[in-house]
Amino acid sequence: MQSNQLLTILFLAVAFYDEVYYAVDSTVRPLLQQDLGLSYAQIGMLLGLPPILNAFLEPLLMLLGDTRWRRFLIIGGGLILAVSAFAVGGTSGFLIVMAAEVIGFPASGAFATLSQATLMDTHHGREPQMMARWTVAGSIASLVTPLLLAGAFLLAFRWRWAYVILGMVGAILSAIIFFHPFPVHTGHERGRRLVWEELQCEAAEMLYGLRQALRNLLLLRWFILLQMAGLVLDFFVGYAALYFTDVAMLTASQTALVMSFLMAAGLLSDLILLPLLERFQGRVILRHSAATTAVLYASFLLAPWAWLKVVLVVLMRFFTMGWYAVMQGEAYAAERGHSGTVKAIGSVFGLLGGMIAWLVGWVAEHFGLQIGLWLLLFGPICILFFVPRPERE
Repeated sequence: MQSNQLLTILFLAVAFYDEVYYAVDSTVRPLLQQDLGLSYAQIGMLLGLPPILNAFLEPLLMLLGDTRWRRFLIIGGGLILAVSAFAVGGTSGFLIVMAAEVIGFPASGAFATLSQATLMDTHHGREPQMMARWTVAGSIASLVTPLLLAGAFLLAFRWRWAYVILGMVGAILSAIIFFHPFPVHTGHERGRRLVWEELQCEAAEMLYGLRQALRNLLLLRWFILLQMAGLVLDFFVGYAALYFTDVAMLTASQTALVMSFLMAAGLLSDLILLPLLERFQGRVILRHSAATTAVLYASFLLAPWAWLKVVLVVLMRFFTMGWYAVMQGEAYAAERGHSGTVKAIGSVFGLLGGMIAWLVGWVAEHFGLQIGLWLLLFGPICILFFVPRPERE
């Protein structure tokens, strides 16, 4: 097997690990809330404050990702993410969890996002297709993780051990990347130069690429839409386990099982997306799926029975088909050759999503979680009306 193929598999393993981490976070949140006595406002801070703070740090990391430092950033990010997992696993209070989440966000960006960017750089012209494969790897992780946790909870497995295992696996993946040959980023295969001269050149290239990308209105449009998609994809999943335990009154094991159904629907959706992207433009798929998702989400919140809520939320997750893969692929394609810069600008837009996540927590604390989750309906409505029209073949 060629080195490029092995590196692709390694990056997809990083995607798998990153989604396992996120699925563990989402699934064990009710138990963490009970053990540490957290309020909805504190949960809102855990979901909202890290992306807001991350928006000031991650852009610099992503810009550095377009230099010769990309490999070291990926490895360092993996190791810091492992430390973050160990910290949550041994935590005794809210502040430690918050600190771990705050450092974990940029670490995940350096580890997973720059791995994703490198994958895109090695597959020019097929960005949406490779993003679909990245998403499939993550969806498999999202499906398997709640199933394993549901079984573990039935066996009296403590949620803390999940974070200990995450820390060990993150350290192992970082070590594998350290010893694997890594591609040199495009535009940085230079001969020998003085260190200061090379740093000046890299800084000039970063600033030039950043200026060009900020003038790309299509790129900025996709980033706003990505944040709107995140309301139903990431932030809803962040609150879903709490909703099913506190509002629908399910047990921890039942909630974990529901989360696995949710992730199974996502995996099926991602698998179906692969052949669909070979026949239809992603923008067409986005418009139709957004309209369907808006109706299903509103019906989910209005449904009077827990079993009906489960059915509707699973259908909703299935019909968010291609949201992340298509939008992120379009963003990469809008500014080819500057994948790190693309992710840097995208990180700044994380401020928008973080503020909405905090707002949901604040509303839930004062008016109830059921009311707070209505704010997330804004996401599919924006996608329906503001996705660019399909390009002519």
